[in-house]
Amino acid sequence: MEETYGDTYDEERKKREELEKIMEENNKKIEAAQKKLAEEQLKLVEEQRRMLEEKQRMEEEDKRRKRREQEMILNKKNARPKLSFSLGK
Repeated sequence: MEETYGDTYDEERKKREELEKIMEENNKKIEAAQKKLAEEQLKLVEEQRRMLEEKQRMEEEDKRRKRREQEMILNKKNARPKLSFSLGK
């Protein structure tokens, strides 16, 4: 009967060790998946930042262009060349 108890104990220990190994492998897989997700989120944030910077640059460029156009219309800062007319014979 002690042989059976010893065999049962060994079987239980092996099962426990196998389950612990499986849990360890699963934890490694989870960590790898979390790392990959974090990297993907970082890439997404960086892409959103680049898009925002590009949008701001374009808005600033458009603002400068409109300002130049207004200056030309209003002839501010001598943006438009002066015209001279002469009635000569």
